[in-house]
Amino acid sequence: MILGSGNFVKTAEVNDRDMLTFKDSGDWVENTMYKYPDGNPKVDFIIKVEINGDTKSMRLNKTNREIVIAAYGNDTAKWVGKSATITKEKVLVAGKKHDCILLEIDGVVHTSEEEAPF
Repeated sequence: MILGSGNFVKTAEVNDRDMLTFKDSGDWVENTMYKYPDGNPKVDFIIKVEINGDTKSMRLNKTNREIVIAAYGNDTAKWVGKSATITKEKVLVAGKKHDCILLEIDGVVHTSEEEAPF
């Protein structure tokens, strides 16, 4: 994989209520753009999803990982073939509002106190 490139899900290219299906178990990938203050590289959890007939990579942030774990467990191999619904939310990032993708799965109520095991 060449980092910094690829066919990723972009907020501007999806609609509220679009469905996605997980196509693989994902991988932790070193982020070449961002580092922690101590100089160590940040890592992203990247998983393949099918959305609107296309297979793309998706970077799952902690919030979305917690939602999927609550629904399907922490063994990502068991996520393959499972689905989630996209909700677009406005979030404040560095003082500006941006659209972001929040996953919804029937029966899962997300609260910020939940902790993902990874």
